[in-house]
Amino acid sequence: MATIVLKLDPERLENPDADLRYLVPDFLAQRSEGVIADDGYDYLENYEMVIFLQVTDVARASEIILQVLATERIHGNDLRPGCTVGVERDGTYEVIFPPGFQGEFRVAPL
Repeated sequence: MATIVLKLDPERLENPDADLRYLVPDFLAQRSEGVIADDGYDYLENYEMVIFLQVTDVARASEIILQVLATERIHGNDLRPGCTVGVERDGTYEVIFPPGFQGEFRVAPL
C-alpha cells in the first residue's frame, strides 16, 4: 500500500470544520470503490490538518482525488484554495496539487 497525504489550511477554507478529518477521507473512499482508505490524521503547529490515505493504486487514487478537488464541495468547502496533496515516494513527498507547488511539504509537527 502507498500513502497519499492531503494538507488542509483552515485559513483558506470557507468552512474549516474539524469534521473534515472524517468527511474528506470517507468521501474519497466511497468515490474510489476501495482504492482509497482512511489512515488517520494529525495537526501541524500552524493548525493545518494532515489527512493520511492508504491507496492500492497511486495513479487511480491521484486521479480520483484531483477530480474530487476540481468538481466537489465537501461540507461547504471548495478544498482547492486550502489543499496541498503529496504522494509518498521513498520517504519523501511528491506534490501533485496544486500545480507548480514550490516549498516544503511537511506532514509531521516540528
